[in-house]
Amino acid sequence: MKRTSMKKTMCISAATLLSVMLGGCTTQKTADKPEGQMASEPAPAPKSHSWGYYSPRLGENEAATKMAFPTGDPKTSALLLHQVTPVQVNRGQDFDFSYHITNLTSANLQNVLVNMSSASNLDINNSAPKASNTSDGMTWAMGDFGPGETKVISMNGRADKVGIAGDCISVSYNNFLCATLNVVEPALALTKTATETALKCDTIVLRYVVKNTGTGCAENVVITDTLPAGMTLENGSGNVSIPVGQLCEGEARAFEARAQVSEPGTYSSPAMASADGDMSAKASETNTVVTAPELAVTAKCQSARYLGRNMTYSYTLENIGNGVASSATASATIPAGTTLVSASAGGVQSGSNVNWDLGNLSPDAKRDFSITVRAANAGDYSSAVTANASCADSVSDSCSTPVNGIPAILLEVVDIDDPIELGAQTTYVITVTNQGTAADTNIRVVAELPGEMSFVSGSGSTSVNASGSTLRFSPVATLAAGDEVSWRVVVRADGEGDVRFAIEMTSDELTSPVNETEATRLYK
Repeated sequence: MKRTSMKKTMCISAATLLSVMLGGCTTQKTADKPEGQMASEPAPAPKSHSWGYYSPRLGENEAATKMAFPTGDPKTSALLLHQVTPVQVNRGQDFDFSYHITNLTSANLQNVLVNMSSASNLDINNSAPKASNTSDGMTWAMGDFGPGETKVISMNGRADKVGIAGDCISVSYNNFLCATLNVVEPALALTKTATETALKCDTIVLRYVVKNTGTGCAENVVITDTLPAGMTLENGSGNVSIPVGQLCEGEARAFEARAQVSEPGTYSSPAMASADGDMSAKASETNTVVTAPELAVTAKCQSARYLGRNMTYSYTLENIGNGVASSATASATIPAGTTLVSASAGGVQSGSNVNWDLGNLSPDAKRDFSITVRAANAGDYSSAVTANASCADSVSDSCSTPVNGIPAILLEVVDIDDPIELGAQTTYVITVTNQGTAADTNIRVVAELPGEMSFVSGSGSTSVNASGSTLRFSPVATLAAGDEVSWRVVVRADGEGDVRFAIEMTSDELTSPVNETEATRLYK
């Protein structure tokens, strides 16, 4: 019995050891270990009503004791500490044991510190991590613990006396409340672009991009631009004012304004962005070169033409401006009373007009086009031409051609009875016809009777006056084209012979007299 009792006293009881190490702790025996759980596994996060905590996995001849800090109740504590030790050890032999520290909260715990304040019959050979020796004992700085995280301190020690061996440990953390204040410096940057080239009638697009290139937010940002003279917004204003509002770090906003100009030229202006705190930024000056087409059209007519001949009307369209005249068109009137004979290439008749699509005209470019017509009657015939193009004022011109007819007077004389017996009478019919295309005026006819004849009577379009053997017909004031006048002269045969009845005609249009004779045989 003594031998048996002595053998028991040489072993250190695990229950006795743990009760000394942690006052108020609970003991977990080998039979209580959760199946399959490793000591290094993190503890599950605490739940609001159903508490579950990390529990170390125990091997053969191991027991565990646990305690919650700081209240002793896991429900109201932040850290859970387990000691895992052998159930018994041999005096003078090294043995392994460990501390398991678990964060019971769902928040980070900072600066967790494990402290062994005292030990009895226990020498620590080494630990992982290593401990620090202080006046308060051995300490392990475990750093920060995430929610539910468990960390393990592995120990190796030895008990040199038979009986009781133990230690006293505690755990603490030290969270800091830190506050920060952002110090910012917003800054503005502004860029402006504008349509570089445009026609006078085009819309000028002004684009602004403002950006906060600093930190923080710029408040009450506004973009302003004083437009140059001659340029206005669509509402007639000469000032651009764009309220941007708040512009935070790295943020950029783009805006557009539309303007028009009154005259060709170069238009320049800078722009400014401003914000609270006397912040401002200036954009580089932009230049917009504005050009404008200007049309000039001329109509050229031929000088006087004779009726029956064609006449041509020629037109020239020119761009005398400094901008492109796009989609140029022209329309020429066909003179009233004429018929279109032909039109230059591209001309299309539409009613009483001929139209041309002349395309785009660069500055100083010209287009020539024409029509050819024929008049049915003499007169003065005019044609007007009108030209248009995009962004150009409409222009017109006109000209006229006088068309003259040509009078052509035909003089005819015939005797009704031929030959005639002496003492008998015959009648001469005298006809004047205007076969030309214009009237003739002041037509005068004079007849001369042969000596073998004597005047009996005369009648016709004008009166007939006899003076000896000379017959004078009163003048015809006007003889229109196609008209005729005639007279009948009755004579008596007084003598035998082959005689000639002679007539002479003059007029304002005839440059020399027209003579005609009629032969008549007088017999006995």
